[in-house]
Amino acid sequence: MKEEAMTDGLLRQFLIGRIEDEERMRIESLFITDSLMRDRVLAAEQKLIDDYVEDRLSTADRELFLSLYGDTAVQRRKLQIAKSIQEWAVNQPKMTPLSREPAISAWGRLRAQSRVKPVFVIPIAVTAMVAVVVALAWINSRRIERNRQYLAIQQELAQLNTPSNLREVPPRMSQLTLKPGSVRSIDPEPELKRRADSSVAEVRLLWMAKEDYPSYQAILRGSGDDQSYTIPNLTAEKDDGKFIRVRLSNHRFARGNYQIELRGVAADGSKSPPEVYSFTVSE
Repeated sequence: MKEEAMTDGLLRQFLIGRIEDEERMRIESLFITDSLMRDRVLAAEQKLIDDYVEDRLSTADRELFLSLYGDTAVQRRKLQIAKSIQEWAVNQPKMTPLSREPAISAWGRLRAQSRVKPVFVIPIAVTAMVAVVVALAWINSRRIERNRQYLAIQQELAQLNTPSNLREVPPRMSQLTLKPGSVRSIDPEPELKRRADSSVAEVRLLWMAKEDYPSYQAILRGSGDDQSYTIPNLTAEKDDGKFIRVRLSNHRFARGNYQIELRGVAADGSKSPPEVYSFTVSE
């Protein structure tokens, strides 16, 4: 069967499954090996899609079309989405219609890239479109939830470290005193043991620098976590040296390695070089 003998009508019959197996296999073979035939099939398929979404198919052709591409509720829903998109585009006011080049249309590019039999291309294209929408919605929801959790932790840390709360001493609160600087590899990491019967743990950061500041800012980071939590307006206390207290919520911070970067904040807002404290949280 030569390409010239294949009319648009024959290609449409092929797309809706109304031809003999021998002819179908020949067209499928040409679709894979002949770029001109591929363009013709894609153009015929685009026309078939347009006719479906614009209700121009005959009753018989529509039934064949749906039997191949809409025989399940999921597939019918996907085709309805495609129809809704088409109706939305048609109803947009004062929009210049885009020129249609079937061989390089968005549908055509997706089908050409899929390298599958044409009779399965429409559901794959619609599935891809729906999958993109669902993926974007999922990513956006995850981002919103991540931001919500981040803000909740920030607010909780700020509340735990207000002067009034720091004056209170919760019962059975775990405490750990840290010196700045990296720990030698042969030494164990300072360990803060969380208590199941207490909701709060406290880290005391020894301030070894000579300069005093009216307030201090701590930035808490977990190992392998791209999030950091800022605790502002901390003050130094004296008890055999200067130290700054930082309180953490036990239920917020899982076991693992953590680092606190502490800076002094001058009256004009300038900050000192950071002092870094490392520790690990365990049960």
